[in-house]
This record gives sequence, C-alpha cells and structure tokens, in this order.
Amino acid sequence: MSTALRVIGDGLSIAAMAIIASTALGAFKRIPKGVAVPMQWGLNGQATWRAPRTAGLLLIPLVSIALIFAFTLSGATFKVEGLEALMLLCVRATLAAVLALAQLLHLRFAIRTLQDEGRL
Repeated sequence: MSTALRVIGDGLSIAAMAIIASTALGAFKRIPKGVAVPMQWGLNGQATWRAPRTAGLLLIPLVSIALIFAFTLSGATFKVEGLEALMLLCVRATLAAVLALAQLLHLRFAIRTLQDEGRL
C-alpha cells in the first residue's frame, strides 16, 4: 500500500510541477524582455516590489522544486508505512496544490497589473 501511495504522491508532485513550469513559460513568452514582474502588492492594489523578468518568473518554480521533491530526496517517502504513508500523501498533495495555486494567482495578478499599466 505504501508503494501505491508513494507513486500517487509522486504523480501529484509531477502534475503540480508541470502546471507551474508551463504557466511560467507561458508568462515568460508573454511578458516582454526588460519588463519587471510585480512580486508583491500593497493594500491599495499597487505593485510595491518588482523583480527582473527571469528572476520573477523562476522564483516560484525553483522554490516549488525544492519543497515538492524534498520528501523524495530525503527518502521520507521510502521509510514510512501504513497510516504515516497516508498522512505523508495528504501533506504532499496539499503542498502540491498550494504551490500550483500560488503560481496561478501570482501570474494572474502580475499579468493583470502589467496590462493595467500598458506594459503588455
């Protein structure tokens, strides 16, 4: 059973990384070179911090790779059995979903901000 849970967890992790990578690539193609990507917004909805295009679009994918695959690289998925394996699957599934959602929301707000500013 724990092997099946490990495979499901790996599949969910790979699916999340595919979503994150494909949306980053799409945004990279859409945002012109030299345009800084909004990374943080104030309470008034205005961008308060921006990063260069490459850094801004690679931040979430690189952090996601580190977090998602830390379980596999540490060997934690190979050591647990039974209920612990199920709990680890739940943690991995939740983490994958949260990171993919963070990427989607960040890019949605960044694209909308750049459109409103006339930079796209």
